[in-house]
Amino acid sequence: MVDQITAWVESMMSTPLIYPLVGFLVFMDSLIPAFPSETVLNMVGAWSGARGIPDVRAIMAIAVTAAIVGDNIAFFLGTKLVGFIERTPKGTKRYDALLWVRRNMRRGAGAAIIIARFIPSGRWFMTILLGSVRYPWLAFFFFDSIGVLLWAAQAVFIGYVGGMLFSSNPLIGMLFGLLGAFVIGFGIQWLQNKYTEWSNIRHGYAETP
Repeated sequence: MVDQITAWVESMMSTPLIYPLVGFLVFMDSLIPAFPSETVLNMVGAWSGARGIPDVRAIMAIAVTAAIVGDNIAFFLGTKLVGFIERTPKGTKRYDALLWVRRNMRRGAGAAIIIARFIPSGRWFMTILLGSVRYPWLAFFFFDSIGVLLWAAQAVFIGYVGGMLFSSNPLIGMLFGLLGAFVIGFGIQWLQNKYTEWSNIRHGYAETP
């Protein structure tokens, strides 16, 4: 069974279609955050680390380009989607992400844009809200590009390391990469939340959106 799965994944990773597929998934994640595309980058990176395919540099270039294009389209759609954001149900993870974005926009949008790239729902809310309030596009493009570069690099690199460590069993390498990405993403959000709590206490900010 494992050999069959490995052979199936191998055939998928070795086809040239993997490159446009990765680009499409990353692009759509920027517009419709239904499935975190970093998972795809972890998996592709892990297989590249174990088998040498697909080309990790090409994957990086495609992922960065697709994410930046998708983010900027979402930014310009901000004024049209802000009504949808306002109807986000309270008590959901999406609502918590919305609160995080609004709090951090008040402190400094530049750093928040970069950090939000590592939070699946957070990056979408951040992009839409900044577009809706007419945040300067060049500033958004600059900080978003930095965030995308860091985000794509860590997603691919973690998977790549997992693939290298478990090159004899690339499926385990993929799982290692996914677990590592989850831990790092959780750690970034935890540290940011702790910093936000400390900053709220220091400056007396209310916990309101």
